[in-house]
Amino acid sequence: MLNPSKKLLSLISFIVLLSVITGLIFHYAKDIYATLTQVKWPIICLLIFLHIPMIALGGLAFKILCTPFKIYLRWQDWVGLSFIANLLNQLFPYRPGMGFRYLYLRQRYKMSNAEFVYVMLVYFLFTLAISAAFTLIGGLTGAIPKSFNHIMLIALALVALIACFILWLNIHRPSEKSSLHRLVQKTLHAMHILVNNPAILIGSSISLILANILAALIFYVTFIAIGTPLPFSNCLFLVGIIVIAMIFPITPGNIGVLEALVGTLTQMMYQDFSLGFSVVALYRASQWVPSIVLGSSFSLVLVGTLIPRQKEFKLGTSKGLD
Repeated sequence: MLNPSKKLLSLISFIVLLSVITGLIFHYAKDIYATLTQVKWPIICLLIFLHIPMIALGGLAFKILCTPFKIYLRWQDWVGLSFIANLLNQLFPYRPGMGFRYLYLRQRYKMSNAEFVYVMLVYFLFTLAISAAFTLIGGLTGAIPKSFNHIMLIALALVALIACFILWLNIHRPSEKSSLHRLVQKTLHAMHILVNNPAILIGSSISLILANILAALIFYVTFIAIGTPLPFSNCLFLVGIIVIAMIFPITPGNIGVLEALVGTLTQMMYQDFSLGFSVVALYRASQWVPSIVLGSSFSLVLVGTLIPRQKEFKLGTSKGLD
């Protein structure tokens, strides 16, 4: 639990951030309105369908990462949990979708807390590495201003750091005599299990790469929809930064934060804040449709499958007491 001083600092930081975002929106309100009035809405409808495989691919990567622990998710579980998690994360702060995913897997598959933490750790590590690689590739192949060279250097350093970490895991074997903390040892052991399975490493990486490519495609189409098409490589660059930002949510779904971040990036790249702000707003709005429809539908299906199990558990307990 945070002490009062840290809570106060956190609250002040949030208020300052909210004030900055609100100030930017009011400052560029006319430009944002002018950009949104040019939207080709039939194209936005296409984006709704592109979000479906993008969200599902994240669930496929999670499903693949669960297999070393002999947890084999049904298709309706890994697809459904992805949409439910996406919906909850869009509505509430602190990633409640992750909590729902864990509670469901613990109840249905008896997944331990340690196993879930291991899988999520690797999932976020892979996501971070792939997003940094996309930022680097987009920056090198696209028409990115030289002022963004420092971002590409950070992305390169991040990719190199993660690559060295994975290489170190293949060489170093945690032992009982190691001076590392027990939790760190268990984490390293889990990483060894996942990293030393090439099929799992490749399969989960391909799923996350395809998800990022689809995200870049959605941004590419969204820029077309507002009448300002950008090179696909520039969209790769932006998506890499956006996905990294999404790993560390400040508000529900980082709403307002991503709009301000991408708006600032397009202001620096094209002298147009409204361009990035409007594109993220349309990206978010088009994602809400499948997220709400499929997230709500799958939540009814998955929660419904747990009710009989709860009844069986209670009946078994009562018989045991008799």
